[in-house]
Amino acid sequence: MSSPTLKPTADVSKDGDDFRGPRNLSISAGTSRSITSSPLSPQPSEILSIRRRQRLKWQRYSAGACALVSCLSAGSILLYSLYTPLFQRHLHYSQMQINAIAIAAELGMYLLVPIFGWICDNYGPDRLSIVSVFLFVPGYLSAAYCYNNKLSYMAMFFSFLLIGSGTVSMYLTGITTCAKNFTKKRGLALAVPISAFGLSPLWMSQVANYAFLRDSDDESGTKELDISSIYTFFAIYLFVIGIIGSFFLRIYPDPDLDEVILRGETAPLLTPSPAAADHIEYGSAVLSNDPNDIPPAVKRRLLNDDTRNFLSDPTMWWFAAGVFLTAGPGESFINNMGALIKTIQPVSRSLGSPTGDETATHVGIIAVTSTVARLLSGFLSDYLGPPVEPAPVRDEQENKRFRVSRIMLIIIFTAFMQAAYLILASGYIQLHPQQFYIISSLIGIGYGAVFTLSPTIVSVVWGVENLATNWGIIAMLPAGGASVFGFLFAAIYDSEATRQNSGDHGLGEGSCFGLHCYQKSFAGMAASCMIAIVLWTWGWRGRGGWIARGVSV
Repeated sequence: MSSPTLKPTADVSKDGDDFRGPRNLSISAGTSRSITSSPLSPQPSEILSIRRRQRLKWQRYSAGACALVSCLSAGSILLYSLYTPLFQRHLHYSQMQINAIAIAAELGMYLLVPIFGWICDNYGPDRLSIVSVFLFVPGYLSAAYCYNNKLSYMAMFFSFLLIGSGTVSMYLTGITTCAKNFTKKRGLALAVPISAFGLSPLWMSQVANYAFLRDSDDESGTKELDISSIYTFFAIYLFVIGIIGSFFLRIYPDPDLDEVILRGETAPLLTPSPAAADHIEYGSAVLSNDPNDIPPAVKRRLLNDDTRNFLSDPTMWWFAAGVFLTAGPGESFINNMGALIKTIQPVSRSLGSPTGDETATHVGIIAVTSTVARLLSGFLSDYLGPPVEPAPVRDEQENKRFRVSRIMLIIIFTAFMQAAYLILASGYIQLHPQQFYIISSLIGIGYGAVFTLSPTIVSVVWGVENLATNWGIIAMLPAGGASVFGFLFAAIYDSEATRQNSGDHGLGEGSCFGLHCYQKSFAGMAASCMIAIVLWTWGWRGRGGWIARGVSV
């Protein structure tokens, strides 16, 4: 179904070098938007002067570079595992209290995403960058104060709630800036900042281990992390990054696109709401190539309509359920990988030596493989996925290129995670624990790709204009999924540990060893991935799905 014909009511002149002649336009809601303009319609080179085109290009790439810096700086929360031994040793927090602090960070990261997404879409990523400053700085300073004064875990709980909220707000500024400034390559525009976020703990951990060490309090001559100094450093560093982002993280028009083509790219592919007809009277303000030309009241009305359409679309719920069923097991595996590695080792080895170094190795494997998968999936999304730009921009050779649906790509990468869960459930790794790198690599590949392709698909199907809000709604689900599948793993593990330790031959301390500690939980995770694949396929090819509506994903 095509959107109503949009007709500018008058000629508009801007900066003395812009001319927008009268047009009669039709922009369809499908994948090939037809654009019919009058013979006198100016070409893009006539709309923008060479000087202004160069200035816009510089501004867009400056915003993109700043977005990458923000994402590279936003992942400080991922260093949490470095702090937990010192929380136990110096603050005497129990394992349950340490997990409660971690949950506080996850709640801040996931549950507030829709709010921050709405701020980012309505007021711009530069404003959200300022919000991140007001979350990170008090969060880290209060965490340093709690550590120095050995306050209760509830005080640290609220500190990490702020830190988690600051993490997702700075992260959203980066991906939104890239997605809205580089709409022609949406896969890479999302994959690069997401990959930068995944790499942030690598450089941060190196800085922490080399620049923030002090002598241990036990007079053993060993070194330990200076937690208070690390938190103070992050408060100052993230304050600077947030302020820089408030100047550079802005959305600029594409100087290589005609104003109407740009509006076609940022509009959702699905049929717009009936209220869209009410927007005709705003004429060139709605069609403007420059987002700043759209009156705030009109923009908020458009975004609110898009959000209502997004929430009322049944295919969104099928897609969101699939994200829940794949992200949840991935989060659960990463959170419980240390216990799992200890479980698959021979009992004598697990009791005789710590597995921390081995766990750190596999954390690194997941970080590297997930980063590679994010970049690869973004590249494949752009170069193999159906094009999202308007039809007149594509040449005949472009139309003949071999294509693979983005849904097929996310299904293929989900199959990597499913294979890892099936291998764990089969008991093969229990017999060959030295090959655990296969599991960490497969899950890293699948996990990284799913978190890149999911927002890309959201931007393709429902448009990039309201991306931060729409993806923010779906991004709440990993918190729930991690809780559900984490509880599944813990319940089965604790039940088997209780059975193993019930007699005199028990190993004590709630330790569990063997296949029965985790087999059922990973069989359930494999089944959840299969259900997710079915739900995505139904939303794509089922009755009332995207193909039936003419949306090529």
